[in-house]
Amino acid sequence: MSMGTPHGHDGPLGLLDLSLWGKSEGLPPNVRYPLTCHLLDVGAVAEVLWRDHVASGVRQTIADGLETTIEHAGRLIPYWASLHDIGKITHGFQAKDVAAPLHRYPDSGPGKNHGQVAGEWLQYLLPEYGYAAEGKGAPALMAAQLLGGHHGSFHQLAESVSAAPLRSLGYPEDAWEEQRRLHLAELTELFGSPAPPSRIDGAVAALVCGLVIQADWLASQLSFVGRQIAAGLPAKAADLPEFLDRARDRAPGLLEQAGLGRPAARSASFASAFPHIENPNGLQRSIAKHLPELCGGPGMLLITAPTGEGKTETALYAAEVMGQAAGRSGLYVALPTMATADQMYTRVNEYLNRRVTAPSSMSLLHGMAWLNPDYSSPTSPSSGGQNSSSHTQGAAESHRAVEISEWLQGRKRGLFADFAAGTIDQALMAALRSRHNMVRLLGLSGKTVIIDEVHAADAYMLALVTRLLNWLGRLQVPVILLSATLHHRTARVLTEAYLKGAGRRRGAEPVPEVRYPGWAYAGVEAPHTVTVNPEPLETTPRKPLTVQCREMPLTGEESTHLDSAVREELADLVENGGCAAVIRTTVAEAQRTFADLAEWSAAHAQELGAEPPELHLLHARFPADQRERITRQITWCFGKDGAQAGDRPRAAILVATAIIEQSIDIDLDLMISDLAPIHLLLQRSGRCWRHEHRGIVQRPSWADAPRLVVLAPSEADSEKAIPRVWGYIHHPSLLLRTHNLLRRRQERPVRVPEDVQELVDGMIDDDELNLELPDQDLDRQAADMAHSQLGNNAAIPLPRGVTRDLHQLTDHDLDEAQVATRFGADSARVVCCYTGPEGERWLDAALSERLPSEGELSGGRFTEEQVRAVLSRSLPVPGNWLQGHEEQVAPPEAWQFNPHLRHVQVLVHRVGTEGDVQGPQLGKRRVRLDGRVGLLDEG
Repeated sequence: MSMGTPHGHDGPLGLLDLSLWGKSEGLPPNVRYPLTCHLLDVGAVAEVLWRDHVASGVRQTIADGLETTIEHAGRLIPYWASLHDIGKITHGFQAKDVAAPLHRYPDSGPGKNHGQVAGEWLQYLLPEYGYAAEGKGAPALMAAQLLGGHHGSFHQLAESVSAAPLRSLGYPEDAWEEQRRLHLAELTELFGSPAPPSRIDGAVAALVCGLVIQADWLASQLSFVGRQIAAGLPAKAADLPEFLDRARDRAPGLLEQAGLGRPAARSASFASAFPHIENPNGLQRSIAKHLPELCGGPGMLLITAPTGEGKTETALYAAEVMGQAAGRSGLYVALPTMATADQMYTRVNEYLNRRVTAPSSMSLLHGMAWLNPDYSSPTSPSSGGQNSSSHTQGAAESHRAVEISEWLQGRKRGLFADFAAGTIDQALMAALRSRHNMVRLLGLSGKTVIIDEVHAADAYMLALVTRLLNWLGRLQVPVILLSATLHHRTARVLTEAYLKGAGRRRGAEPVPEVRYPGWAYAGVEAPHTVTVNPEPLETTPRKPLTVQCREMPLTGEESTHLDSAVREELADLVENGGCAAVIRTTVAEAQRTFADLAEWSAAHAQELGAEPPELHLLHARFPADQRERITRQITWCFGKDGAQAGDRPRAAILVATAIIEQSIDIDLDLMISDLAPIHLLLQRSGRCWRHEHRGIVQRPSWADAPRLVVLAPSEADSEKAIPRVWGYIHHPSLLLRTHNLLRRRQERPVRVPEDVQELVDGMIDDDELNLELPDQDLDRQAADMAHSQLGNNAAIPLPRGVTRDLHQLTDHDLDEAQVATRFGADSARVVCCYTGPEGERWLDAALSERLPSEGELSGGRFTEEQVRAVLSRSLPVPGNWLQGHEEQVAPPEAWQFNPHLRHVQVLVHRVGTEGDVQGPQLGKRRVRLDGRVGLLDEG
């Protein structure tokens, strides 16, 4: 059978069939967008993405992975992109539109999705165009797989095309086959018949797939398709070159509207990056002096320094230097929590608006980002912003350089922005075997990635961070890691992971130990040298930290001693003023301590004839909008801005969970904390006298030095003496070791930074800290090994292992809602609603604002205001609270059709005739939302 020529002078149909459709959803009735036109659109957009958006360093990495030049890679990738939907030329796909003219075509062919068809078919056809089919990195196999994966999941393809003929896979030599071949020939000619590469590296193939997906998403916008239709569609194959030229002319505007450009390099002195810092500290001076001469290309910088030492500013400056050297001027700052990401977004946004000169984009990336008032979204959550391409800027004034487009705020697109801040989870999903991980890899590839608080990763998350660093090293992405309390072995593991990805061979010179405080720079160029700071760093002078271990019964009937101990420590504050924090391990303990202090401090102040102190409570179980207000309030009250404005309270007590130990810039006179692993206690103490060097805080007479009071059990080496719930948060082995470590020091002050690394390392390494209960150490080590293995199993393979099979990158294909970047992250999101005598549901106890449901739909969809009203009142609870009560907590059925609401459940509170509120009973647990202390577990 003759398969015809590009313009179809042979065969039963003879001509390229332009009636085959590619897009119809969302178009007017009986309007279908020709498949050929869509393929040309995507190829044209890929050309412009490569030319105007993809960072120069990324282009070089991709070209190297294709073993060719940047110019040739820039011809190959648009051509491949134009082939992505060739699998739609089947009866199975075309018949999805009942009005499609299929009478000329047989009802035959593979019953598979069009992505799998594209991959299978191209694996057999590309060898006819000179693509090698066998061997590692075989171009026919890798190109076919990356194109077949354009919906976010790679398909398993045949090991060898010689093993079975194509027809045995369900592709008969019929009219469908002729059209596929005609389209392949036509597209090859229109895109200049670029010569095939000799090899395609697997890691680079994943990046190219991400680029094809990006081009497809852009070209599939209905606004763009509508303009293409209005301008006129080709009537015959001879019209296709003109149509392609028109698509090429429109593509730059499409990128501009989407907010996709290429940020300019920002490299200058530290002083110009941060003009308000008149005297850079020792860390900042050292980095500014040595880093530029070390950066001959991509690399990783690890910074370990005490809290409050300006690591964020140092990292932002270092990112300028490293980004310029690597040809990647974008930025992603990854934080451990949503709250810390929100704060970092504001800081980085302010910094960038000083530093960038051309319009740029910045996104905030976490599940509740659009609720942040500084990141107001023009995208209606009810629609997802799929079809709009207007370029807006949220809350930023029109003259600001850093903006955000509506397109970039669509799902999974935020990492395409020039700059971004968000949770570490958003980056780690690039290293999980989950759908669209290649999109995240592409988004990260053009940036310098800063991971703050890297010590916060447990064994499971550390395995994912390690794998992500393998890939970032392979893709030559600059990385900066920041920590105040990082174990020396973890520092070495992270550095080696990056260098291993970059190609460092076994047996290479060992990675040197990082001084504390200090930094280490690892370059990706062979021989992968690691340089540590040449001279010791001068740090901000600090008074030694007084650490007092108050021991008392913490379990059984005598556990009330803790409340009296906290009161005793705060008595001077109530009388003479000052600011202190009490950190409890669980939400319930924080709520109970807050209630106890509220009653006691008011009575004690009255006895003294003094004003009672302000009381603040912060934990995760507040509704989202209330938690945000509280966070802003305490950041102002206890932060440098409030102190400089004269708004620091005379007397105030903050009761909180560990939520305040990371990336929250507050200054306290006294820190009281439950027993926790030593590195976390040091993190918490970093909020004590944090701004002393600024001279802006007036200390009370009783606060003559920074002080940390640790609430510990009266018995040492006894797991039973530790509250059972503490063991769910921190492994008992670490609590026992820390307790013994504090006892051994006999309340000797902790010198910062001199003693920090010794304490952090000693908690794990000192064999004499837990002689009485060695089984606890063995249990912890076994658990860490198991969790690390689980992380490795969930992670994508090492980049060097991806030589023939891209399928292994996404073979778990989990829904993003099910993907765990944190072990045991079993939490559910709920909203508390209220019902009165009539049985209707409301969002407030006053029964004044209805709970959005089927009856409140506007035009078949919830409005942005309705979705915002629900999510702003939502909060997390342990998932096991809701198990077995699915009917009781089921949301309105209409929520299932909204991507923002479908995973939110309801806790229905009943409002009595007298206004009294009763929360729901969940088995043996009754819960109730209290306006002052958050969601209560009343037992």
